[in-house]
Amino acid sequence: MRAPGLRAAVAALLLSVVGAPRDAEAASRKYGLSVFHFNVQYVAGGLVGFFSTPDPRIDKTAVEVEDAIIVESFEPVLDLFLAHPTWGGDVEMQGYMLDVLGERHPGVLDKLRTLAVSGQVEVMSFHYGDQLFMAYPPEAWRRSQQLVRETFEHHGVPLGEAVFCQEGQAGLGMAEAMEEAGYETLVFPKNLFAFQRGDDVVPAPLYRLGAGRMLTSRGLTFEAGGDTVDTTFWFVDDGELFATGDYDPYLAEKFVKNPEAIAEHEAELQALEDAGYELTTISKYADAIEALAAPVDPPPLLDGTWQPGSTDGIFRWLGGAGLWGKDERDNDVRTLGAIAQRELLVAEVAAAEAGIDASAELDGGFRLLALGQVSDATGINPFRGEIEYGLAHFTETLRLAREVVRRAREALGAASLSIDVGTAKVVSGEAAPEAGVVVEPPVDLVINAGDRAVTETWRLLPSGETEVTLDLTAGDERSVSVVFPGERADLVYTPGLAEAPVSVPRDGFVFEHFDLALSDGLIGLGGGWFVVKDQAYSHMAARIVPGSGEVLFHDDTVPAGEPLRLRFRLVQGTLDQAARAARALNVTPKVWR
Repeated sequence: MRAPGLRAAVAALLLSVVGAPRDAEAASRKYGLSVFHFNVQYVAGGLVGFFSTPDPRIDKTAVEVEDAIIVESFEPVLDLFLAHPTWGGDVEMQGYMLDVLGERHPGVLDKLRTLAVSGQVEVMSFHYGDQLFMAYPPEAWRRSQQLVRETFEHHGVPLGEAVFCQEGQAGLGMAEAMEEAGYETLVFPKNLFAFQRGDDVVPAPLYRLGAGRMLTSRGLTFEAGGDTVDTTFWFVDDGELFATGDYDPYLAEKFVKNPEAIAEHEAELQALEDAGYELTTISKYADAIEALAAPVDPPPLLDGTWQPGSTDGIFRWLGGAGLWGKDERDNDVRTLGAIAQRELLVAEVAAAEAGIDASAELDGGFRLLALGQVSDATGINPFRGEIEYGLAHFTETLRLAREVVRRAREALGAASLSIDVGTAKVVSGEAAPEAGVVVEPPVDLVINAGDRAVTETWRLLPSGETEVTLDLTAGDERSVSVVFPGERADLVYTPGLAEAPVSVPRDGFVFEHFDLALSDGLIGLGGGWFVVKDQAYSHMAARIVPGSGEVLFHDDTVPAGEPLRLRFRLVQGTLDQAARAARALNVTPKVWR
């Protein structure tokens, strides 16, 4: 699903402005906003193999797809702004796209730089690769963000202070990370807001977000400072569609610049400006509104994406099957991504302890990690090549990291090492902990695995937590789920990019169910119980419902004919104890190599 087209939006606006009687004077302030979301990894890895019959006209390599995105869809948008100096807007891209521009399209980069330096266009970029960052601990995003800063500085393009993310990922937990990185304003998708709070809840003009602020992508008319403010978002969508007549890069033959579509958009925007709308950037608009209406606290909101009704929140990327679901293996891709991230951090600690220079390998690994964590490797409708793109990038990341660990072990003259990422402590020859004692299940799980036999093994670990391993035999069933029972209480989880869990009241949400990524694996079950998914084994979405405390972990993309192992930890105790357990498992682990 996509946002309504510019034509329909402008027609409705112009009807309200000039085509229908009004009881009051026209709005004294009118703003037109836009977010062109570009993704040079739109078809991660390219289109070779996408069609059943080979054809050089459509079997485009990754480089050819990237170049088409820039020439056929990105440059025409820049040309439109350059032709109309009074029109402003926002262009969002991953940092990697800027490197592609610098390497192969310097003329287009010059145009972007001209618009950004003048302030006419705000260039948004929050991650180097178009990562599903909410599915991983924050360190992956931090390294990605560092690459963004370096890339924008290298190419001389001012980085905007507003934020819009791949797949419209948004959540209140982003506040601290945004402040840390110097961002000011988050654009929260209107559909994500309405899905949680209801279509009839009109958002405030501005919300507080930590030290920054947040606005929704919904058009509003409101009174502020004695003025009537009329705001419309004339474009919030995949930027690739604007200049091509709504064709996306998967349709290689049709994905070409369409002068008629561009001319039509241009006329519509001119009509909008003629009707008194100032076409401006998100940051300039937020500054203007904040001078009129102070930001207010937002209602409780959960992490999600911009089309939650069609994607079941984050589920489409963490277990939900798309159009080519027969090839998907979401859990394989995302668990490998989690393992690769852990191993890079392990290698970094080992290299520092051994005093070896592994910066080239580690820097390369974090860049590969940022690219491999692209959302398209597991959703919305990934084809085989995109799945292999994620797996290949993570595999190479692992190879680099493990080679660094091998070199560190050799430099230290040790047969084995224990490496603690949390304390940065490395010990030679330390024995690994015992596997734990087999115990009776402390809770009754509901497991649906179809024709797969399931072996359920519970162990009491030396750390005091209880671990359950579910071994599923090979079978034809691709949908697997595990339900942990719980008591209805406030929803406890760690939002994406946040460092600590939060407690969110369930009352007020209007959805029937919602799926969460769980960046550190933790979610509360009520009554002092918590479950932590081990992201190295079980990186699937967690479904919650407002009226119950139970949590459903589920995956519809389990490969047929292959066995599966899932693993979770159960913690009984305080929230602090549960948070420490989640961090020790998924964020700052201690490993033996």
